Amino acid sequence: MSYLIFKDVHSLLRWLVILSLAWALLRMWSGYFSKAEWTAQDRKSGVIFTSILNLQLLIGIVLYFISPITKAAMANFAAAMKDGQLRYFAVEHVTGMLLAVIIAQVGFSLSKRAPTDRAKFLKAAVAYTIAGLLILASIPWPFMKYGRPLFPSFGG
Repeated sequence: MSYLIFKDVHSLLRWLVILSLAWALLRMWSGYFSKAEWTAQDRKSGVIFTSILNLQLLIGIVLYFISPITKAAMANFAAAMKDGQLRYFAVEHVTGMLLAVIIAQVGFSLSKRAPTDRAKFLKAAVAYTIAGLLILASIPWPFMKYGRPLFPSFGG
């Protein structure tokens, strides 16, 4: 039961990740190209994006340890690497998402320390873009072989 709740919350939270990512990317790239001054709103967009992403990571870690899929993969890891679904959720999804979180967090940190406003925008924009591409590539979209629905069924 707790697995289904965590899975559904994790699935729903992806949309907040994507929306906050879009907001942060819009602010970073538009700020960079317009040579704007870095504002509290620019910083806030990064804080919100990385905070939601970190929450998603925490829920994902819980899921990793309670999921019947990853439990099956860990029971026989060698065999799991030959099973596409087990490999996807035990290795590929988690690796892509973990890299995305790290890159987004590093980009946020580097942007805070950048000497100019333009450098702040560029460091965050590049990091968030790379993180965003990793996130989009690592989400189990419904059209994928091991995909999940766009919206959770909340227990169904």
